[in-house]
Amino acid sequence: MRKSFNFLLICLIVLYGRIGYQIIHHTDLPQCHSEGSLSDIAEEVIAIPLETNEYCSLKNIKMIKRDREDIFLVCNRQLYHFNSSGKFLGQITTHRPRAGQPVELADYAVDPVHDRLIVIGTGHEVYYYDYDGQLLYQSILPKDASWKTFGHMAYHDNHLWAAIDLINAENKETPTVEQWLYKFDLDFKEVGKRKLATADLGRIDINHKTGLEIAVNNGHIYVQAPSLQPAHILNDTLYLISRNQLAITEDYAKILPLQIGTRFLVSTHYNPTLPERSYTFCYDQQKTKAYHVQGGLEDNFYKTGKIPELQSIDLQSNTYCYHKSGKELAYSFPDRSDKDNPVLFIVKMKA
Repeated sequence: MRKSFNFLLICLIVLYGRIGYQIIHHTDLPQCHSEGSLSDIAEEVIAIPLETNEYCSLKNIKMIKRDREDIFLVCNRQLYHFNSSGKFLGQITTHRPRAGQPVELADYAVDPVHDRLIVIGTGHEVYYYDYDGQLLYQSILPKDASWKTFGHMAYHDNHLWAAIDLINAENKETPTVEQWLYKFDLDFKEVGKRKLATADLGRIDINHKTGLEIAVNNGHIYVQAPSLQPAHILNDTLYLISRNQLAITEDYAKILPLQIGTRFLVSTHYNPTLPERSYTFCYDQQKTKAYHVQGGLEDNFYKTGKIPELQSIDLQSNTYCYHKSGKELAYSFPDRSDKDNPVLFIVKMKA
């Protein structure tokens, strides 16, 4: 009888201890605001009206990258070059050698050490240009029969990094697709690779965007893909922090739902079909509070409305950018017409 009583007493202590922990844990949850403005996360926003002329008429720009005073961006699979004042400096991918047709860009990387642009074409050809658009030489990507998709790449520490989907055909009846991070030298000779796995988020049903992005923290490479389950993003973030999974090491092989900046952890997902379903999530590690805004943060610097697409412009995730055109520029750039190129906005995050 006494043993049964002691057992019940222990069970009650464990039960009430667990309830108490949950209550404390719940009260310690950071504030999560469903509305937010750019000034909540940004120290400075610089507007760059991109020059419009007969050689350069842009609409949907993407893949924006920067090296000091040089800005590169893609429109309709073509790579363009501007300076930090918005002056148009030229179209990089003008023509294929001996073909007369423009190069169709699939991806590119900026090599700031050699002032080069490494462009991958849609046919897996590789072009090396200088910043003036002069073709230096060309080659072709290495071919591996197991490669299904050659994903986004980035330049870091004198190497090229790329996320690649592989087909594992060990089981011929049901081959699986695996995600790997490859490290190449600048001529695409393989230096190393590691198999990737989704980060442990403390739950089973995990869904993230397929296009992996490469980022850097503490000098080490990691990969990131925004969550397609934004209702879980705050809990996922707190879980990652509590399990110390954001400490990026040399061989880090987890796919994170967050970009790790000096102060902010950021996850943004842009839905071009339904921009209102886009979201921006920012976790302020300094103030331990979060912003989870449907449709994007409000631009209270230049009053261009919500920002559904906030793009990281550096691998360290401390500088972001967005662009606006037409009526959205009516307040800050009333002379800008629908025919003009977009205005690019560079966002420096608070430190």
